Amino acid sequence: MALTDEQRESVYRLVKNQPNYRPFFSYLAGLKLNLKESSLNVVETQSGLNHQHSLELMRQIAATGLARVHPGGRGGPSYLSWADDIDIREVGRSVDNPLR
Repeated sequence: MALTDEQRESVYRLVKNQPNYRPFFSYLAGLKLNLKESSLNVVETQSGLNHQHSLELMRQIAATGLARVHPGGRGGPSYLSWADDIDIREVGRSVDNPLR
């Protein structure tokens, strides 16, 4: 299922306000398969952000309604579980296309 206009706009604004988030979304856009989960390690590696900023990015993505943050070891968030009807490659492509 395609992203709603509201979801696209949320992702676009997220990256517009934090340009260093762009590498992670570029990674999502370039995937060959639509993955259902993204681990904290993947977010850190693909974004180049440190641990704390990667967690913040995950929380901000979850706030858009596109994913949920799931706890890992020691009670800390460890992965994003993407919504069932979301193609994360579409999420990645949304950062370059404002609606207005």
